[in-house]
Parts: sequence; structure tokens; C-alpha cells
Amino acid sequence: MKLLKFGARRYRSLRDVDIELNSLNAFIGANASGKSTILDALRFLHEGVQTRDFHGPVFTRGGIVHLAWKGESADRIELAVRLEEEGRTFEWSLRLIRDGHEFYVEERIDELPRRSPPVQVLYANRGEGWWWSGEKGDRVRLKQAPTACALAAAAADASFPARGIAQFVGRWGFFDPNPFLLRRDWSGLDSSRFDPYGRNLGETLYRLQQSSPEMLEKIVAATREVVGLPSEIKPRESDDRFYFVQFEPGLQYPVHQMGSSSGTLRMLALMTALLAQPETNLIGIEEPENYVHPTALSAFIEHLLKAGNRVQFMVTTHSPLLLDFLNEPAAVRVVRRSEGQGTTVETSGNIVGVRKALEASGFGLGEFYETQGFGAG
Repeated sequence: MKLLKFGARRYRSLRDVDIELNSLNAFIGANASGKSTILDALRFLHEGVQTRDFHGPVFTRGGIVHLAWKGESADRIELAVRLEEEGRTFEWSLRLIRDGHEFYVEERIDELPRRSPPVQVLYANRGEGWWWSGEKGDRVRLKQAPTACALAAAAADASFPARGIAQFVGRWGFFDPNPFLLRRDWSGLDSSRFDPYGRNLGETLYRLQQSSPEMLEKIVAATREVVGLPSEIKPRESDDRFYFVQFEPGLQYPVHQMGSSSGTLRMLALMTALLAQPETNLIGIEEPENYVHPTALSAFIEHLLKAGNRVQFMVTTHSPLLLDFLNEPAAVRVVRRSEGQGTTVETSGNIVGVRKALEASGFGLGEFYETQGFGAG
């Protein structure tokens, strides 16, 4: 399955956006333009499917009032995704409708045949509705909490025709490893998934050492290709806590996880996310250039492209150099934010023209977009 399109209305800075998506999407723009908000909206949908309810994802973002666009009195927030699975296209749309300081959900899924009108396969409002059962050839009544995720409920039945959407969205992963958090062990986290901030990096590497040492070596080698270190990693366990030490050329003793450089830790975590999470089918990464020397981005992009045959990527960045190494005009999404209008996302409608302009000018892709003021607004 692949995510084809994302739309948002009145979600934080996303007042009114529709974004066509490719296998690799690089969102570049100034601070506070809305790049991270795009990833957050996709993460919001993922969390709703995972927890089977949107109450928690709304609460952790400050409540429905703080989640809504502030440029007007927003009574509803709308999100929609269009997805393709083996030639079949579906659209899942969601409305969070404000009711005082609370909210309820209106949700629907339509299949979009190529040569006939849309076919609705799910509808729910305030927790009541229905979904279509292929086995019964009829609607199945749905009754649940007003904020619950109808897609997650219907997907529990194998006969639901859009079940693949829930499985796909539920396997998305979003990563912004934080060096401060990466330096220590965090007990009690879900060990079945790599944490978005890398807090269970030590445990994840330890378990890889036990179950797939060749994957651990692959992660270490990929990290070394980008930042030059480490030569070796040895994960360890002590009193149900996990950490690792790394070996560096020229040093007599290993360096503890707490003493590793920020760039090494972050890249080790990113490579763990890229290589050791086979169930993840869409990955969002916040600013991979952080803590990494600019010239090292070239090797990172090579690994990103290698993983692109199995994973769809959403990457935010401030770095024109990252675009230079990427060298793919179709991947670039220029994100701007204007007063009173919120976030806008622009793509080139003439990819061939951009390529010709690059050849004629001698510019790299990042330089080309920088001359057009990607950070303006």
C-alpha cells in the first residue's frame, strides 16, 4: 500500500492544504513554516489507529481547542488520506467536531473505482455508524465511544474491504532521535517497537545482538559510513537495564553510550529506524542534518534511497545541501507560511523544466530552490 495524497483543514497551521505524495518527499522551509506539523498530522492518524481512539492523541496535543487553527473560530478539524493497494484506491476522511472543550469524530471511507462513482464502505458519527462486510454482503452496525476510531474497529474483521488501511497506517513510524535522551537507558518502554526519540536504543541493539547479529553489524557499518564511527558496538545488559559501549580507532578503552558524540548517537538511532524495523512501511524523519557534518549527508541519502524500495519517506529539512545530494526534483515540497493563510506546500509542476534549468545553470537542486526563496514567507 502507498500513501498518494494528504489533506488537512484547520489542523494547527494547516488551514487548507492538499499534498500529492511520492515514494520520497522532502519538505523544506523556514522555521515555523509547518513542516513538522505535516508529519504530526500523519502521526496523529497513526496514533488514532494504534490506540483505537482519538481522545488520547488530541489530549497529548493540548486538547481540541489548542489543536485547531487559530486564525478563525474553527468548529471542526478535517484530515484525509488517499491510499492505493494493489490497484484499488481508498480515501479515509476524518472530522474532529468541537463540542465545547470536548469533541466527537465523524469518519468515512470511500473506495474510488477508476470508471465508476465512489463506493462508501464505512461511516460513523459520534460513535454510531456502519461498515461494509464483504463476507455478509451487507452493512454491519457500529456503536462505540464518540471519539473512537471506526477504521480500527472495522479492521478487526477480515471481511472489511478497507482493512489494509488500518494495517498500513498502524505500521507508520516517526523518528526524531534526541541525543540527550539517547545517552541514557529508559526502562519500561515498549520493546517491540523502536521509540520515536530513540529512548530504547540500548535495548533495541541488545535484542538485535541476540536475534540478528548480522543486522546489528549492518547498522553499525551504515553509521560508520556516514559519521566515521564506531568501529564496533557491544550492547550490554545490567540489572534489566540496557546500554552499549562503542569502540573507536586509536582508543585503548571503549566509550560508554553516555560519552558518545551527539552525531554518532543520532545517526546510529536513524540507521536503526531505517534498517531494523521491517514492519514499518512509511517513515517520517525530522531534520536528518541535525548534529551531522554537512558532507556526511551524502552517505545518509544513499541509505535513504536504498531503503526506498520498501519504505515511503517523509523528511523535513532546512538544508539545501540535502536536496543537492538527493538530486530528485519530484521529491521536493517547499513549505511556506503566510500571515492569515497558514501553511502552503508547493511542488514543481514542471519536473523536466527543473532538470533542464539545473543542467543549464550548473546549480545543485538545493541551490536552485534556495534562489527561489524556499524560506520566504
